[in-house]
Amino acid sequence: MYNFVFTILFSCSTNIDMPMDPVVPDPTVQLEQNGSTPDENESPNGSTPDENESPNGSTPDENESSNGSIQECTTNGGYADDEGLKSWCWSDVTIPSEGFFNNDQLFINQHCNTGMVTGLADRVYFKVNPTTPSAQNCGSVTYNYRAEIRDSPSDVNHPVGTEQWWGFDYRFGDNYIPDELPWIIWQTHGSFSNPGNPMTSLQVCATDFAGQTNKRGELLVSNSALSWPNQKFVPTGIVPQAGQTINIVIHLIWGDNNTGLYQVWVDGVKVYDEQERTVYEEQPMGGYWKIGIYKWRWKHQSNVNSSASLGIRELNTSIGPLKVIKKSPGNSTYLANEYNTVKPN
Repeated sequence: MYNFVFTILFSCSTNIDMPMDPVVPDPTVQLEQNGSTPDENESPNGSTPDENESPNGSTPDENESSNGSIQECTTNGGYADDEGLKSWCWSDVTIPSEGFFNNDQLFINQHCNTGMVTGLADRVYFKVNPTTPSAQNCGSVTYNYRAEIRDSPSDVNHPVGTEQWWGFDYRFGDNYIPDELPWIIWQTHGSFSNPGNPMTSLQVCATDFAGQTNKRGELLVSNSALSWPNQKFVPTGIVPQAGQTINIVIHLIWGDNNTGLYQVWVDGVKVYDEQERTVYEEQPMGGYWKIGIYKWRWKHQSNVNSSASLGIRELNTSIGPLKVIKKSPGNSTYLANEYNTVKPN
């Protein structure tokens, strides 16, 4: 079994959640018209990775955070544009069947039913069954395909230079089977609808996805902020299995080719480390984050049937306590190593 930790730098508002999410080339499934997946039913609202280095060029100290102490989880919450550390430990958070929660700091993104995101003890559970219960209020879409939480407000529009960290564990259900259809477990998204794909994401992908050489169900790091055709889908070598928990740390700086930074760790191993663009050139701002399950291909019956042919009729995952840090360039701890502050305990 593998455990994973990712660090990436990224950058959310009211009930604005933009209507498009990423679709990437998949030779086994027909893409929608422009290679992206419009989500019509959401409410408006260059260096080689060094596996031994942390973001400031030093080896991560398993026992220290930027202030020299291990951080225990205490729910203090926060909004997308709040400076500093925000954490949710879930055992003291009431998760509703839909809508905003925790003083409107978080929002449930689910299509096409209520109750697809639930809480129990110190975990948040995501469940997507495309056919049960029957999809409700999704227009022409007749299958369930999304169960996520996101921060708020979604129109946060982080300025270039904003630094972000995420840390959480992600567990695959005991009935999990790798699919030949891609899906997303974490993403950052702009408040704008064009471009409509996430800037950055972690995807569980089909065999040899988007021209890569990877196994079925392998975890890929994606960057769609790079100008076409330079968007990235980078295999990590990690193929999660049923019942497995991976520890993820992500570190992101919103910026262009010279100022942007994107780092990901899985179980303490750095799997991605690039100085590169993390905001769209035509929309130079960071966005909000989403975590959970986004299996956009399940909008279509042929893809639901394709998964069923592999014995996949439902997808269940969960996350433990979540820690997120946002820093502006003027912050006294800007660019300080926060790996151990956010890493899952």
